[in-house]
Amino acid sequence: MGLFFLTVLPLPFACGGEPYVGGDCATTNDCLSDGQTVPGTVCINERCECAEPGKVVCCARGEEAPDCFMMCRPCDECAVGTAECSGVVEPSDRCERDAECPGPPDPRCGAGRCVEGKCELEIKPGRLGSQLRGDCKQDECTEEGLVVSVAAYDVYNDGNQCTQDLCDYDRPLNALLDGVICPISGSGRCHEGRCVECLDEDPTLHCAPGLACDGVFCVPTHCVNMVLDAGRGETAQDCGGPCKPCRNGDPCNAGADCQSGVCAMAHCKAPTCSDGVKNGDETGVDCSGRCPRRCPDGGGCESGEDCASGVCWAGACEPASCKDGVENGDELGVDCGGKGCNAACPG
Repeated sequence: MGLFFLTVLPLPFACGGEPYVGGDCATTNDCLSDGQTVPGTVCINERCECAEPGKVVCCARGEEAPDCFMMCRPCDECAVGTAECSGVVEPSDRCERDAECPGPPDPRCGAGRCVEGKCELEIKPGRLGSQLRGDCKQDECTEEGLVVSVAAYDVYNDGNQCTQDLCDYDRPLNALLDGVICPISGSGRCHEGRCVECLDEDPTLHCAPGLACDGVFCVPTHCVNMVLDAGRGETAQDCGGPCKPCRNGDPCNAGADCQSGVCAMAHCKAPTCSDGVKNGDETGVDCSGRCPRRCPDGGGCESGEDCASGVCWAGACEPASCKDGVENGDELGVDCGGKGCNAACPG
């Protein structure tokens, strides 16, 4: 009786280990012999390989060697890390449209794109189009798709000629100018953040000949004589008409006679939020300050908090936009969402 030799071939490596290249074989029967049973393999170039194109020998997804049943499977059914599947697009990365592809951490930095059935990440590093003006900062996208703020010389214009607009590194600063000639009018002096005609306590700031200084106003000399000169236009003692405005409760002929700008029933009235005049601590007509209504576009303001749009520049409220760095209008976030802004909001 002749001798019969049985060649025992090694078991295939499991997923995540060395790549499976098949056992040695002379015929396909060798690939199905004891110890080398891998369903679906055939002998190709003296190696046992999967007969069906696109399939490799692997553990099933979610299983690990050595406790798994290895067989020919498509890569989307193989365990993660199968070496033969390297470079094959994962099912989660396959796509038919852009909406299926994940974007960067901050959607303002780019988007996911579906290119030839595969998701690709598009990131645009650099300065964002949406910026908060005058905050001494600049928002930028990093290479990783995150938004960071960096210091920038972006001074805030408060619309006041008696302040100097600066950046203290990354913080806006509007420093008060005191005692200097008012830059825009070219006359008067800056005092406590406003331009005044004169100052009682500053004898160097003179009024024109024939006028006297009453507080911060240059007035005719009869306005400081402690007498009611009705024949010269005064509505109360040393106030009204050509003199400084009168206090609440003083007699008046018109709004200009009163500090509040409101003359009713021949007397100066206290400011209200419905008198149609900018007075009291209001920044615009009947808006902001103690008034519940924020000022509309074009109304006066000192900061964004005074405006319905949240945007104040050079002393006036500006309309909402998709690039102002503020959540306003019908936006669902800062310059994103709503009907007017196309940008998607961060999740």
